[in-house]
Amino acid sequence: MSTAGQGSNPVSVHKLIMVGSGGVGKSALTLQFLYDEFVEEYEPTKADSYRKRVVLDGEECSCDVMDTAGQEDYSAIRQRECS
Repeated sequence: MSTAGQGSNPVSVHKLIMVGSGGVGKSALTLQFLYDEFVEEYEPTKADSYRKRVVLDGEECSCDVMDTAGQEDYSAIRQRECS
């Protein structure tokens, strides 16, 4: 976990990576989390990233969400983004 922000109250940053096969609902879950909206139509995703501030265990934190395309090789993403 890393921190970002300025001043005496740094904000914790949590990285979330959506991985899975194509068409299983990674983007739908991501948009539900970010915007409280449900997407019914499937549009293939290349790769998108988002940031949302949330309160977790009573503390404000930032969630960085990477919505990946449906792909078979997740190890490169895990190595790059989870370090």
